[in-house]
Amino acid sequence: MNKNINYGLFFLLAAFWSGSFVAIKAVVLEVPPFFGAVLRVGFALITLSLIFCFYKKSVAVPFNLRWRIWIMGLFSQGLPFFFLFYGEQHISAGLAGILNGTVPIWTLLFSLISPQTRNFSFSKCIGLLVGLFGICIIFGPLLRFDSTYSAFLGTLSLLLMAICYSVGNLLNQRMLSGQTRLDFFANIYHQHWASLIFLTFTSLLFEHWPSSYLLFHTPIIWAASLYMGIFSTALAWIIYYYLIREWDAVRASTVMYIVPIMALLWDFVFFHNRPQWSEVIGVVTILLGVLIIQWPKNLPQSSQSL
Repeated sequence: MNKNINYGLFFLLAAFWSGSFVAIKAVVLEVPPFFGAVLRVGFALITLSLIFCFYKKSVAVPFNLRWRIWIMGLFSQGLPFFFLFYGEQHISAGLAGILNGTVPIWTLLFSLISPQTRNFSFSKCIGLLVGLFGICIIFGPLLRFDSTYSAFLGTLSLLLMAICYSVGNLLNQRMLSGQTRLDFFANIYHQHWASLIFLTFTSLLFEHWPSSYLLFHTPIIWAASLYMGIFSTALAWIIYYYLIREWDAVRASTVMYIVPIMALLWDFVFFHNRPQWSEVIGVVTILLGVLIIQWPKNLPQSSQSL
């Protein structure tokens, strides 16, 4: 039963994250990027605080662990959102989807030099590469590079986002499943505070905040920010950290492969756009890669030893 719940949460997480690219694009078209990231993390922190108060969850952590959690927060959310919101000003949603999907590859590469690596296999490596190839098949025909320097900066920014996410994955795996066995509710809460402080200071230093008139007369800013804060961040991170603890960082990060599939579904439901053959082939390839990684015989101990 626990195994089925984990897979259900896996696809629910993909559903929450699949709409985030559209929401980010809507926000950065109206307000500065780092300010938009502050709104997202701010609403997420409010949501988490309400959830934890309702369930009477303690978020206290020892002082000697707090600085580690804040560093993890910078790599798991603060820095990735910094690069993500900035990069989406300059590149297409298709390219952003591809670069976001490279997180498992970076996670795998960094995990090879980590003493905390577990359950690594050749089939897992093949599955990761197959999934990445499937994402390229889907979004490849949609890419349209212009001749401006901004496209290069946007691409580089999204690559740095993916690298930061992968480092955050491994740091969280160590804290959530190691000897310290840190409570993941407290972990999420303090990481959001670290991210919010970092992004707020960054926005104050480098941006001019939008006027109150713009904020109160542009409802899309609040609608998109609320969606990102509640669903794509607060609830999504709770699910994601849970999966990291139950599985491992590499396996949990394969959710990045499902996000493009869910995006195709929303595109069909809301805009009636039928997938092209390249998209159909890409979806099949992605599912094959995920199947190879998630195949039970590859990771027989991941759900039993924790």
